[in-house]
Amino acid sequence: MLTARPVAALTSEQAAEAMTRAFEGYVVPVSVDGPGFERRFGAEHLDRYLSEVYTADGDLVGICLITRRGSTARIGGFGCTPAYRGVGVGRTLMERAIVRCVEAGATRVTLEVITSNAAAVRLYERLGFRIVRTLVGYRWERPAAAGPVPPSTPSAIDPARFARDVAAGLEYADEPPWQLAPETLAAAGPPRRAYRLGPAAALLSLTGTTAVLSAVHTEPAARRRGHGRALLAALREAFPGRRWTVPPLVPESDGAEFFRATGWVREELAQYEMVHGNV
Repeated sequence: MLTARPVAALTSEQAAEAMTRAFEGYVVPVSVDGPGFERRFGAEHLDRYLSEVYTADGDLVGICLITRRGSTARIGGFGCTPAYRGVGVGRTLMERAIVRCVEAGATRVTLEVITSNAAAVRLYERLGFRIVRTLVGYRWERPAAAGPVPPSTPSAIDPARFARDVAAGLEYADEPPWQLAPETLAAAGPPRRAYRLGPAAALLSLTGTTAVLSAVHTEPAARRRGHGRALLAALREAFPGRRWTVPPLVPESDGAEFFRATGWVREELAQYEMVHGNV
């Protein structure tokens, strides 16, 4: 018999361990510790009481992590341990999650799924989800396309300031992916940092060998004048010797021209954003 416990009953380390085990052998395996779990899901507004961990006779079966803002709920992490895959458990747990979200007042439920995970895509479609857009990522490969390095050095700014600028530049109808929404960006903490050069700013996460670019924003009145290109060139100069990537969170139709023009190559890994309920 399956037993459900709210994530609120677990420590951060226990929740992180459950997530890591539930994504073992997945298309993109997950390995996270307690602090990493808190950084990610704190920023995404995890609902610890809607989110659940499932067990059967003491064995971990799976986890469902639900984030919420307003009347929208998002399945931010859903997986079953290897022994419980392909036997209908995932469908049962996802049906439960949808019902619980609706009972909690959600009129819209969203999720992301790797495009190559055909089995999961079919399951979600059978449960009433529909694909609304594709989210893609990039890697930077062409130093020759970078152009001259600007004479100025980017200055560090508060990620919350960056998020406010992003929010100010949005149109009413704009609906950024959950992880690129101003609400998520505003909660960014170390190792994420924000930098500004003129009217352009960027949010990125740095290690000794990698630089993950989360978002780039240019003030609306200054767009298409090379400010974003100049900022990225200056950041690469300031943090050399790193592999630069953009995670698969960018809507396929957004920024493709900019990334191509500035030397970025689209990655094969992509995600579908899917919606259940009102769009």
